Amino acid sequence: MQRSFFAAILVTVIGFVPALVFAQGGDTGMVIGSVYDQGGNPLKGVKVTARSDTQIGGTKTAYTNDEGNFRFPGLLPGTFEVSASAPKLKSVVQRGLKVGINSPAQVDLVMEVATVEAEEVKVIEKAPVVNTTSASVKEVYDDEFVDNLPVDVRTAVENFVGNNTPGTYGAGTRSARVRGGSTEQNAFMVEGFYMNGQKVLMNSLAALEVQTAGYGAEYANVPGGVVNMVSKSGSNRYEFEISAYGEDSKMKFFKDAIDTENRNWVYMVNPTFSGPIVKDRLWFYLNAEARSEVTFPGQDPSGLNLLGDPATRSYISLRPSLKLTWQVSPRNKLSSYSTINEVLVKNSADPLVHERDAQNSREDQFYFTGLVWESLLSDKLFFKSQIGLQSFWVESKPGRCSSEPETCDYIPQVRQNLPRAIRLGNFNQHFQDINQSLEIINSLEWYASHKVLGEHAVKAKSRVFSRRFERADSVPGDGYVTYNGTVPDRFTEFWGNDPRQEQGRRGYRITGSTGTVLSHSLVDSFRPTRYLTLTPGIAMTNSHAEAVGTQASLSFMSVTPSIAAAWDPTHDGRTALRGSFSQYVDTDVVRLARHALGTQVSRDCRWNETDQAFNTNCTYSGGTLGRTIGLPCGAGGIDQQGAPCRENLKIPRTWEYTAGVEREITQGISLAGDVVYRRYDTPYESIETNRVWNNAGTNLSPDGGYKNGRAETIDDLATPSAAKRRYLGITAEIRKREGALKTSAAYTWSELQGNVNNNESNEYGENPGREPYLYGYLPDDARHQLRIQATYQVTKWLSTGILWRYYSGRPYQRRYYDDVLGTFSDYRARVGINPSTNINDPGDDRPLRLPDQMSANLQARVNFKQLTGVNAEAFLDVLNFLALRTTTSVDQQDGVAWGTSTGRMPPLTLRIGGRYRY
Repeated sequence: MQRSFFAAILVTVIGFVPALVFAQGGDTGMVIGSVYDQGGNPLKGVKVTARSDTQIGGTKTAYTNDEGNFRFPGLLPGTFEVSASAPKLKSVVQRGLKVGINSPAQVDLVMEVATVEAEEVKVIEKAPVVNTTSASVKEVYDDEFVDNLPVDVRTAVENFVGNNTPGTYGAGTRSARVRGGSTEQNAFMVEGFYMNGQKVLMNSLAALEVQTAGYGAEYANVPGGVVNMVSKSGSNRYEFEISAYGEDSKMKFFKDAIDTENRNWVYMVNPTFSGPIVKDRLWFYLNAEARSEVTFPGQDPSGLNLLGDPATRSYISLRPSLKLTWQVSPRNKLSSYSTINEVLVKNSADPLVHERDAQNSREDQFYFTGLVWESLLSDKLFFKSQIGLQSFWVESKPGRCSSEPETCDYIPQVRQNLPRAIRLGNFNQHFQDINQSLEIINSLEWYASHKVLGEHAVKAKSRVFSRRFERADSVPGDGYVTYNGTVPDRFTEFWGNDPRQEQGRRGYRITGSTGTVLSHSLVDSFRPTRYLTLTPGIAMTNSHAEAVGTQASLSFMSVTPSIAAAWDPTHDGRTALRGSFSQYVDTDVVRLARHALGTQVSRDCRWNETDQAFNTNCTYSGGTLGRTIGLPCGAGGIDQQGAPCRENLKIPRTWEYTAGVEREITQGISLAGDVVYRRYDTPYESIETNRVWNNAGTNLSPDGGYKNGRAETIDDLATPSAAKRRYLGITAEIRKREGALKTSAAYTWSELQGNVNNNESNEYGENPGREPYLYGYLPDDARHQLRIQATYQVTKWLSTGILWRYYSGRPYQRRYYDDVLGTFSDYRARVGINPSTNINDPGDDRPLRLPDQMSANLQARVNFKQLTGVNAEAFLDVLNFLALRTTTSVDQQDGVAWGTSTGRMPPLTLRIGGRYRY
C-alpha cells in the first residue's frame, strides 16, 4: 500500500514538469476593461490603477494598450476602486467594483477632455451588475450578504449551496445535487484546491461562487457543480472578531406529541484574529470554530418502549484555519492555507432503533495544508503554481468500546424485525478509514491583443490529483442473528478473509486503493469585437486507479470539448445574451476501485424449523470473488449462448447545453433567465449478475437460481448503455446586490428523469423483471422551486433578513417485500406510481408525491456601534417562521405503516447570536 502511494506521488511529481506548460487557475480575481473617449475611440497609454483594502501589496497599476484595454490579474476577492488618468483628460474613478473568482469583473471607462487647468475627477459610484463576457450559469455570494441571512445551518457550505442556489437541491447537511448531478459529482474548491469532504468555515470566506452550468473545459471532470471559495486574507489593520450563536430546544415552539426529543442544544463560538506581520508585505488571517451539540432523545412514541431509556447524542468539534499572504515583490506573491477538523461524535445511531448498548461513537481528524505561488511574469503572462496535501482519518466503533475495550469487538448484535426493527446488544460495525491525497495545480495565462484578431486571454491548465485510501473493518462478534418476533429468521456471519479461497479467519479485513487523475485543458477567452466574447476550450483527462491486493485496475482517457458565447447586443454593458455547449466526464476512479475490493465476506443462512438450525438457503456475499468489472453476464464471462460477454467500461459522459439572457433593467437591478439541459450517459453501475430470476422477477428461476451453481452474490461494475438520467431546468431570477435592500429571487422549473438516481449504487440492472418499472421521475425531482433571499437595512442600527423557499412535492415509492433478498425492493408499478389495490389493473394507478414544502426564516440584527459606540452586534434568527410541520419523508415499505410520516419539517426555532469586532 505504501509503495503504491509513493509511486503515485512520483508520477505526480513527474507530471509537474509538463504542468508548467499546461496549467490551471480560476480561484483568484481579475479586473478587465477598456478606456475610451467620448466618441468611442480607444485611448492608448492611459494609466489605470486598482486598489482595495483586501489587496495586499497596495495599489496595482497598468496602462492601456493600442485597443484601449487593460487587465489586473491575480487579485484577492473584494470591493475595488478603479481609476484612469491621463494628461489633459478628466480622471475617472469607478467605485464599488465587486471582484470575485472565475469570471473577471469588467469595467469600461469613458474619459472627457479637461475643461480647466486644475485636475478634474469624475466619480462613478455605481458599478456594472451584468457580466457581458461569461456564459457561466452561477450565483455569487459575498460574506456580508450571507452573514445577514437566517440560514438553516451556519456551518455547512454544502447545506447553504443546496438550499439557496437555483438549480440545486439540498440532499443533506453535507451534500447537494446540482442540475441533476449526483452528490458525488461536485467540486468544492478552496483557494483552488479540491476540498470535498473538508468542513470549511463559512465565516472565514471572502468569496463564494457556485457555478451550476456552463463552466466548460476548465472543470471537465465535474459533471455536477463547481463551488469556488477563497478565504479572507486580512488587511493592513489588526482586527479581532468573535462571533457566537446558540440554539436550544427550549426555544422551539409549536411542538406536538410526535416530537420525541426531551432536550437538545447547539452552541458555537468563532474567534478571528487578522492583520499585518509586515505592512503591505505579509498578512495573516486566523479563524477557529468550536461547536458543541447535545441531544437527549425522548421515549418511543409508539408506547412500546422496547429499548428503554435512549442514549444521549453528543457532537464536539474544533476547526481552526490559517491563511498567510506574502507579497514577495510587486509581481510575486506567496500564500498558504491550512485547516484542521477534529470531531468526536457519540451515540449517533437512531435511538428508536438502537438501544443504548447498540450505539456507536466516531472520531474524525481531517487536515489540509496548501501553498500557492503567483507571479506576473510580464504584462502578458501570469503564472500560478499550487501544491496541497490533505488527510482524512475516521474511526467508527461500538459505543461500548469506551467502557469495555477488551470485549466490545466480541459481543454480537441481535436484530429484531417485528413488531418493528430494533438493534440490541452491540453496534454492528467497527472500521477505520485513512484517505490521503497530494494535489499539484498550475496555471499559465497569456494575454494578447491585435487590431484584426481581437483580444485573447489564453489559459492553459493542469491538475494532478493523487490519492491513497485504506480501510480496516470488522463486525463485532463476527455476525448477528435476525428474529421476526420470537421466531429466528436468519444468521449472518462475517470473516476477515474469504473462506471460499482459504482457511477462514475472523476479525478485521484490511483493504486499500490508489489512484491518480491528470487533467489538462486549454481555453481561449476571445473577443473579436468589443461586445462579443467567444470561449472555446478542450480538455484531456487521464485517470488510473488500482485496488491493492487484486488484479483489478481502472484506466480512462477522454477528450472533451466546450464552446461558450456571450454578447452585449445593446452595446451599453447592461445586457448579456449567453449560451454554451460542454461535455463533462466522471473520473473519480479511486472511489470506483474500491468496488473490486468488495466488502467483508458474509454468509446468510435462513432458519430451518425442522432441524432447528440456520442451515437453509445459505448465500455468500462480499469479497473479491463477489466483485467483477465489465462482466455483465456473470463472473464466468460467458453468456447463455456461449459467447464471451466482457465489456470495456465506458467513461460516463455528460452532455450539457445552456442558453440565457440577463438585463440590468434599472440601476443596480438585473433580470436573468437561463435554460440548462443535461444528459447523463453510461453512468457507473454496480449490478448483481449471479442470480437467475424468473421472467416476472419475483423469484429465482426453478431451473437454477445461480449462474455458477453456487448460492452467492456477484456484483459487477458496469457502464450499461441503457442506464441514463436527464435534467431540464428553466430558471428566472431577479437580483439586487446594492443599496439598503439586497435581494435575489429565483423560480426554477425542472424535470429529473431516468432509471439511475445517485452514484453507482442503483437498482437498475440487477433484476430484469424489475427493469420496466425503474424509469421515471427520480426521488429528487422537485418540479417547482421558488427561492427568495433578502436583507434590508431598516436604520443605521437595525437590519433584517429573510429566506423563503417553496418546493413542490418529490416522488416516492411503494416497495414490496422480496423474499429472495429479504428486503423491500420489489415493484408493482413504475417509479413514483402507486399500483393501488389491484396490482394487475393500470387504471387504478396513482402518482405518489410528497406534500409541497414551504419554509420561511427571518433575522433581526442590531448594531450597537450606532447606539453605544461599541462595535458589537446581536441577532435573532427565527427558523421555520411559518411553523409548518410538513411531511418530508414517508415509509415506503408496503404494509400497515406504508405512507406514514417518517420525517417532518422542524418546529419553529429561535437562534440567538452575536458578534464583537475590534
